[in-house]
Amino acid sequence: MTTTTQQPLKVTPVTFARSPRTLIPLLLGALMLAAYSLLPFIQQPELGATTVPLLTESRGNNELEVETNGLRLLWFAGFSVLLLGVANVADPRLERVLSVLTALAGVLGLVYYIVFWQDYRATEATYFSQVGLAFWAMLALALLMVGQLALPRPPAPRMFEPARLLGNQESILLLALVALLVIVGISNPRYLAERNLLDLLQGNAYVAVAAIGMSMVIITGNIDISVGSLITLLAVICGRLAVAGLPIPLAWAAPLVVGVIIGAGIGLLVAYLRVPSIVVTLAMLSILKGILIIWTGGERVVDLPEAFKLAQWNWFGVAVPIWFMLILTPLALLWMRYSTLGRSFYAVGGNKEAARLSGINERVVVLQAFMLNGLFAGVAGLIYATQFQLIQPTPPPFLELNIITAAVIGGVSILGGTGTVLGATLAAILLNSIRSGMVFINVDPFWLKSVQGLLILGTVLADLFRRNRQRAR
Repeated sequence: MTTTTQQPLKVTPVTFARSPRTLIPLLLGALMLAAYSLLPFIQQPELGATTVPLLTESRGNNELEVETNGLRLLWFAGFSVLLLGVANVADPRLERVLSVLTALAGVLGLVYYIVFWQDYRATEATYFSQVGLAFWAMLALALLMVGQLALPRPPAPRMFEPARLLGNQESILLLALVALLVIVGISNPRYLAERNLLDLLQGNAYVAVAAIGMSMVIITGNIDISVGSLITLLAVICGRLAVAGLPIPLAWAAPLVVGVIIGAGIGLLVAYLRVPSIVVTLAMLSILKGILIIWTGGERVVDLPEAFKLAQWNWFGVAVPIWFMLILTPLALLWMRYSTLGRSFYAVGGNKEAARLSGINERVVVLQAFMLNGLFAGVAGLIYATQFQLIQPTPPPFLELNIITAAVIGGVSILGGTGTVLGATLAAILLNSIRSGMVFINVDPFWLKSVQGLLILGTVLADLFRRNRQRAR
C-alpha cells in the first residue's frame, strides 16, 4: 500500500514591484507642467488673451476673459498629478486609488477646453490655429490622464482598495468640490476665472482656520457657539492696538494670546465645574457681544496702518490667508493623528470612561482643547482684522453656524470621537464654492442656508447610522 503526501497549496502573493506603469502619473504631471509653462497666455502675461493673433478685433477688449478662465485648473491638474506620481513611486500599493485621482485631475484639465470651445463657437472666433503646440499637448495629456484609468493593474490589498480609501468624508467632499467646479464652470465660464478661484479660497480662509479649532472641541464631545463673537472681539482688539500705535507684530500677537486666555476660561468652567459646554458658550456669546457693543459704541475700527494689513499681502502670488489655511490644516492633521494629546482628544470624545481607565486626564484634555480653539480663533481673528480697510464691530451673519457647519459636514461627529480637521477645511471651501456657484448660475444665494441644513442633517444621520452598525457587529 502506497501513501501519497499531499503537497500544501502554494499561493503566490501579489507583488507590487515598481514597473514602468508606476511612473505614468509622474511623467504625465511633469509633461503637463512643462506644456503649461509654454502656453501663450503664460509666456506673455502682459498681453494675455488680448493679443491680436489670438482674438478677433471684435473681442479685442476681452471683457469676459473666457480664454483665460479655468487656466489655473491646468496648472492645478498638472501639479496634483505630479504629487500623485511621487506617491505612486513611493508606495506602488496605492496605484489603483491614485489612478482614479489622476483621472479626476484629467477631468479638471478637460473642463478648460470645454470652456474654450464654447467661447470659440459663441463668438465665431478665428484664433484656433494661433494657440500653439503647447495648447494641443495639454489637451492630449488631459485625455491621457483620463485614459490611463483603463490600464490593467494588480489587485490592491484590502486597506488600499479605492472604495475603501475614497469612501471617507474627506474624499466625498473633494469629489463634490470637483463636480461643482465642472458643472458650474461649464455653465458659466466666469466661475473658473483665476480671480474667482482664488477668492473662493481666500474669502473664507478665516472660517476654515476657525473650523480647525472647532473640530478639536467637537471631537472631545463639546461645542463652542460663541466662536463668531470671539473672532470679532479679537479682531477689534487687534485693530485698536495697531491704531493706538502698538508695534505691529505685538498687535498681531494680541488676538492669539487673548484667544487662548478666553478659551482657557471656557475650558475651566466646562472641565472642572462640569457646566455643559453649550450653556457656557451660550453665556459667553452674550457676554462677548455685550463687550463689543459697550467698548466700540457701534463704531468701526478705521485708519488701520498699511503695514498692519497682513491678509492683503501676497506670497509667491498667493494671498496670505490661503497660506495660513494650507499650512495650519496639515500641521493640525498630523498633530491630531500622531501626538499623544491629539489622540487623547479622540479617546475622551469616544469613551470618557475608557479614556479615564487608560490614564488620560479628561479635564486637562478638555481644557487644552478649548485653549487650542481659542488659539485658532485668534488666528482667524487676525486674518479677519487685516483683510479689509476697516473692522466691523459686529460678527458677520451666521459666522458661528458656518464654522460649526464646516466642522460637522467635514466629518467631525457631533457626538465626539471621530473626524479630521482636513474634512473641516474642505467643507469650508465647498460651502463657499456653493455660495459663489449659486450666484454664477442665477440661483438665490439664500438657498445656501437650506443646503447647509440638508448637509448637516445628512452628515449627522450618516454618522448615527455608522455608529449603530458598529454597535450591531
